[in-house]
Amino acid sequence: MSAVDSAPSWLSDLRANALLEYGNTPAPSDEEEVWRYSRISDVDLGAFSPATSPASRPSIDNVPDGATVVDVVDGQIVSISAGDLGKATVQSLADHTDGASLYGATRANLDAVGLLHDANVGDVVLIDVPRAAAVDSLIVIDTWADAASGLSCPHTIIRAAAGSSVTVLERRRSGDAEQLVLPVVEIDAAPDARVGYLVVQELGRNTISLETHTSQADQQAHVISSVAAFGGSYARTQANFRLIGRGASGDLLSAYFGDGDQMLDFRTFQEHAAPDTTSNLLFKGAVTGAAQSVYTGLIRVSEDAPGTNAFQTNRNLKLSDDAWAYSVPNLEIEQNQVSCSHASTVGEIDEDQRFYLESRGVPTTIAEQLLVSGFFAEVIGQMPVDAVKAELQATIDAALAADRAAQEVAA
Repeated sequence: MSAVDSAPSWLSDLRANALLEYGNTPAPSDEEEVWRYSRISDVDLGAFSPATSPASRPSIDNVPDGATVVDVVDGQIVSISAGDLGKATVQSLADHTDGASLYGATRANLDAVGLLHDANVGDVVLIDVPRAAAVDSLIVIDTWADAASGLSCPHTIIRAAAGSSVTVLERRRSGDAEQLVLPVVEIDAAPDARVGYLVVQELGRNTISLETHTSQADQQAHVISSVAAFGGSYARTQANFRLIGRGASGDLLSAYFGDGDQMLDFRTFQEHAAPDTTSNLLFKGAVTGAAQSVYTGLIRVSEDAPGTNAFQTNRNLKLSDDAWAYSVPNLEIEQNQVSCSHASTVGEIDEDQRFYLESRGVPTTIAEQLLVSGFFAEVIGQMPVDAVKAELQATIDAALAADRAAQEVAA
């Protein structure tokens, strides 16, 4: 029996209503500011359909002892191997008595992409951490998709009650098929809660991904929402980050590396809606070959948020002549008692630093690798899952080495 056949009535109704509304909603356009500079005009949302049965998938490595592992294939939960969860639970949202009220609690004003997701959403992974509970072990969600012209809509909800804490690692993977993935992640941190979230995006090179993260932090809560992005043909992540209680804080982090003809696309919204809140954004990326990256971000401070501290930094390395990076940070401030800043750079490897290493006998390719590794170390070091930091650095090093080897062959 499929996830759709066994769905509770509220979820079936949600899908049906979303499909109806999707049919009456214009497709996204790069003429809209939130899609400007994107490849959305090349994406035919109607050309993809859900897989009829889950695909087989390669297993993941580097799973820490005691971790809880959730396997999601083509949008369906195929297994949950529970580790050391304490009082927390990990389950399908369809099995929760409050599922109808929990779904989409942090989302609003859905566009066609969001409605298409809701119309085709399969099993929703709910991580529910009760009051004052601390989940000391890692929760790992492995999402896999591999269906020709397939549409996959994975959905994760992390609900952290007052005074609780949890760390979640999500692996976003796919095969070689041409397909569309529409992931959604919702994080709801109650007062004094602590949530660390990292998605490692390793999609196949024929996959289009349009991912949405929505996070909200209540009084004195802290949320880390982070992305490491390496795969996909056109891979977009939109992060909506709301600080809704006094003293709430959060970090938005991303490390990304694009090569070939990839486009990695990031849109962020830091919304301060309460006093004395703090947000820090640090995105660092590199592009080589004919790859492209886009970053646009907005810090919005309401008049009800005096004492706001909000910072936004995007740094990009352009490692080849044909690579292209675009970066636009923005501020929208309705309150005078704030400390806000934004900064962005797009540049090449520093020639003086490279010459310094070369003058001491370091080969050029090794010098470049050391400089690129150092560039990413700051942001990777702040990500909330220690177990994969070395892996992320190694992935970037390997991608750079492969690109430099290919350039030498072509020369």
